[in-house]
Amino acid sequence: MGDGSALWILLGVLGFFGVLVIVIILVKKKFSPLQIKKDDTITEEEAAKQELDRILVPVEDEETLKAMEENRKEEEKKD
Repeated sequence: MGDGSALWILLGVLGFFGVLVIVIILVKKKFSPLQIKKDDTITEEEAAKQELDRILVPVEDEETLKAMEENRKEEEKKD
């Protein structure tokens, strides 16, 4: 093995990995599982409403609803 063959081996290995990286990039762009379809996009308002519906729990107790309504009326009188 002379000096030339070591250089060719090095260039071959670098070329192989370079081609491998390019193929991986192209495959990820074409078949990305994280791509969002344009039909599935929602507005910020819809996203906020969905998040609030997920977090907030509706009040079902009659007494609590009545107390909340009374507090709301008192707040409106203060303003």
